[in-house]
Amino acid sequence: MGIFITATVAMILLGLMFGAGLALASRVFQVQTDERTEQILEALPGTNCGACGYGGCMAYAQAVVNNAEKTNLCVPGGAETASQVAVIMGVEVQDAGLKKRAIVHCRGSVENCDLRCDYSGFENCKAAHLLSGGPKSCLYGCLGYGSCSDACPFDAITMEDGLPVIDPEKCTACGICVKTCPRNLISLLDMQYSTYLGCSTRDSGKSVKQTCKKGCISCGACAKKTPEDTIEMQDNLPIIHYENVEDDISYVAEICPMDCFVVQKSSSHSAST
Repeated sequence: MGIFITATVAMILLGLMFGAGLALASRVFQVQTDERTEQILEALPGTNCGACGYGGCMAYAQAVVNNAEKTNLCVPGGAETASQVAVIMGVEVQDAGLKKRAIVHCRGSVENCDLRCDYSGFENCKAAHLLSGGPKSCLYGCLGYGSCSDACPFDAITMEDGLPVIDPEKCTACGICVKTCPRNLISLLDMQYSTYLGCSTRDSGKSVKQTCKKGCISCGACAKKTPEDTIEMQDNLPIIHYENVEDDISYVAEICPMDCFVVQKSSSHSAST
């Protein structure tokens, strides 16, 4: 009995000693947290999208406080968040830059683009893409399973007729949908530009006509009828050099015989048909 009591007392004393040691160590090695980090974290949207170039909102907040990172890198937060972060850091407010929105380079809807085979796998764009390129006739176009819509944290993407429709008023240009699409059909475009190409095929004109009603046939009419260096034909597709666009080029939508271009105003998510 005496041995049991002695052992118990010894265990209690050892526990107290270890506890005191841990308490002392926590004080000695405590990492001081700058309260500005928490303040910035509260100002950020909290989507952890990574558009700022960091792994999440906390990583970005720490970089601003500890590494003097720019205060305007939060794309979803925009100018308002950039201003709040600058105030917290006591620095001059930096321009958040031009607002962007995500756009889809495909018009191959269910109506416009047929299927070449039946598909009974996972209804996921990446899975379908890995399985012989998916069931769509166009091997470059949207697969229509809505992976981008599922990934969007702002509910800015809806699926209509087998194609994603992006609401520019809800879109924050976080870039998650851009990374999600296995066919690289989504990009970010400045709001100031209303016209973009709704096609990504690299096939020849004859082949395109057999697969999609609104696919680019590489006729080059758009490039010929716009100012020099505005549109350039590359790999059977017209590439718009927005840095050279000085005036409204929405007229190319009427020039295009296949109706490949989309004209989209920032005040609405509707596109020209």
